[in-house]
Amino acid sequence: MHEQGNGTPPVPEPGPLQARQGHPGTQEPPRRTLTTMGRPRYFRRIFALFLAAAMAPAAAISLVYTSLAGAALRREAESRLDSQSAAFAMAIASIADSCARDLSAVASDRTVLMALGPGASGDPASGARAFRRILSAFPSNGGPAEASVVSADGLVALRLGDQPQDRNLDAYGSWGIFRALASTAIAVSPRVAQLSDGTPAAFSIGISIRDDSGTRLGYALADVRRSALAAAAVASGLQGGSSVVFPSGKIVFDQSDPSVEGLYLYQLPQRGHDSRTSTSRAVGAGNEFTVIAESPSSLYAGFGRAARNVALAGLAGAAGLAAVLALRASASVTRPVLEMALSMRQVEAGDLSIRIEPSGDDELGDLARSFNAMTAEMDALMKSRVERQELLREAELRALAAQMNPHFLHNTLASIKSLAKLGRASEIAEVVSRLGKILRAGAGRREGPSTIGEGLQSVRDYLSIEKVRFGDRFTFTIDVGQELLRVEVPPLTLEPLAENALTHGLERKRGQGTLSITGRTEGKTAVISFVDDGPGMETAAMAELAIALAAAEAPSGSHGIGLLGTNRRLALEYGRPYGLRIDSGVSGSTGFVVELRVPMTGQTGEPA
Repeated sequence: MHEQGNGTPPVPEPGPLQARQGHPGTQEPPRRTLTTMGRPRYFRRIFALFLAAAMAPAAAISLVYTSLAGAALRREAESRLDSQSAAFAMAIASIADSCARDLSAVASDRTVLMALGPGASGDPASGARAFRRILSAFPSNGGPAEASVVSADGLVALRLGDQPQDRNLDAYGSWGIFRALASTAIAVSPRVAQLSDGTPAAFSIGISIRDDSGTRLGYALADVRRSALAAAAVASGLQGGSSVVFPSGKIVFDQSDPSVEGLYLYQLPQRGHDSRTSTSRAVGAGNEFTVIAESPSSLYAGFGRAARNVALAGLAGAAGLAAVLALRASASVTRPVLEMALSMRQVEAGDLSIRIEPSGDDELGDLARSFNAMTAEMDALMKSRVERQELLREAELRALAAQMNPHFLHNTLASIKSLAKLGRASEIAEVVSRLGKILRAGAGRREGPSTIGEGLQSVRDYLSIEKVRFGDRFTFTIDVGQELLRVEVPPLTLEPLAENALTHGLERKRGQGTLSITGRTEGKTAVISFVDDGPGMETAAMAELAIALAAAEAPSGSHGIGLLGTNRRLALEYGRPYGLRIDSGVSGSTGFVVELRVPMTGQTGEPA
């Protein structure tokens, strides 16, 4: 069985209170309690000003306003709603027309036609040029729509992300927008779905792509983003309650309730009698878009009910008094409060160096001074905590690296001991010679980073040592491209993986075994695989070891130094996405696979 180790629980870090008490040189600023504060001057001043501004003119102004302006305000609101609804409908039609024009340009572009032509499905360069042309017309970031091109036979799909199910021509070639495009040059269809970047779409526009002879080569499709409609609604002045409906009655956009998008109007409950709606229509890309904007009439109800109780003479006096009091209140409140709010946002974003200039000897001034003392103390505590954590991380890395040397050396000396018992002196000399190479190579790079190429050379020497002892019981191959050889790894990273495959895999196999070491790249990650065809691991043990590796657990005692120790060092050096991954062999029941994943750092070099 392959070795595995039990993780040890992490040592809890000191809490904020412990850090404050244990941090030397931080003197807590003097604090003022409620009993020692001065009179609440700031509260009384603001309270008196706002009370006078509210109680004296508010009643008179509101009554005058409702009596004289109620009806006019209602008419103005309804007229504005109609104007906003019409503007929104025209904006949607403009988006559709713009997308249709860009799709037409894409459909007639020579690079797109070449990518969809006969025999072009196997030409990645042609597809790349066509895809760049699509992105130039429909940028992936910030554009109103996401475009794609699908060949008529479905073999070529130029799009961002995976192809959605409803764009599979085999299953949906006679449905939706493809069905509409069979009888018209341009089609618009509802499509409330998720785009490649995770944002929702509202509807699709499609154009058939044909060559000079009129043969359909494919389809150019543009999925209009929901965010483009939301931005158009806000730009039109609509702040909520607007919907976009297709001629079929399907809702593709609802400003206030996105959960109803994709439903039909008849599926929604009837609107209340106290709401006022405005309906506007506009045609874009050959399709009629209907905008329904809603505004509750209760917002304006009762504006004229108290008109006969109003005295016009009080309007001027109330307005003047309210203006004077409001100016004084704004001048005394706005500046310090806004400054405090801005400073709190900067602290929330992580800037602990911010300080506030106290505005005076009142409650806001006391709050500013307390805020400055708090941020200064937090800044000192955070710096101290980060420094302690960095020191602990460095100490654990050195401790794990120190464990690997005696562990690897112990297994090699065991091999020499076995040869000595068998009296194989010439083989002992070869083993000692190769061991000397390993120790000399390791002595020069124990403190600094090593490379995959240097590690593979040590692995080759180690396996050659073991092959002297095992004879023909196992063979090994190393196939790692030169682009990986200069990738940096911590010292003694590959050697324990080879030792683990041999002693816990091939040594337990009856008959001849094989160890295959291969390398590949996945994006910016270097992957080195150790695959043996030994007896493998039990399912439960495999699952337990996989969980321990995923959690980057440290080896417990003398167990788990090979895999868990190496994985722990990689997690501390590069972070959780990197480290070791395990799997069963190719046959499923036998064999064992260990994958080393590290970032592509360093430079390429010559093969080892």
